[in-house]
Amino acid sequence: MTREVFYLDTPALGLERAGIIVRVRRTGASGADATVRLRPADPAAIDPDLRRRKGFTVELDMSPGGFVCSASLKTRLAGATVAAAVGRRTPPSALFTPRQGRLFHAYAPHGLTLDGLSLFGPVPVRRLAGSAHGWPHPLSVQLWEFPAEPVLELSSRVAVADAAQAVARWPVFLDRHRVRPWIFRHTKAQAALRALEPRPTYG
Repeated sequence: MTREVFYLDTPALGLERAGIIVRVRRTGASGADATVRLRPADPAAIDPDLRRRKGFTVELDMSPGGFVCSASLKTRLAGATVAAAVGRRTPPSALFTPRQGRLFHAYAPHGLTLDGLSLFGPVPVRRLAGSAHGWPHPLSVQLWEFPAEPVLELSSRVAVADAAQAVARWPVFLDRHRVRPWIFRHTKAQAALRALEPRPTYG
């Protein structure tokens, strides 16, 4: 499966500095989604009403550099809706729900609006989901085709109850399959924002 991933930020990356990621993904004509993410995040500090909403998730990301908590609010979209926004026929705010807009405005730097952001992307992403011997959880392999250098990501989502055991077993699993992790300086969002030129959005 191949996706196109877009990010929204200011040309000077003001959202990134504030710990906010605004992402839109499109998978052919089959569908799309839009996400507002806080990274790092303190879930307890987020509006309880938002935390109860469908599409709100909290994740603990593990990497060779440590752990980071993130909180996201995602909504599903039609592929045509993304095409209209990318083609500058509709404003970026049309991609997000009112609750996502509230989350954005609660944490974005003063004066920034969704419609005032620039578009970065797309980044083509090839994704394969499956399993592997010696690992009891679902695996995902993604190839991010950044302009300068592609990045291959191997990841797994694990239930909270299994998290501690999974953290301990992950290095053993990688070593068994002769996978040598590369400590990447930036997250995927940071890499995309640095590799791509900002483009104007609506109008």
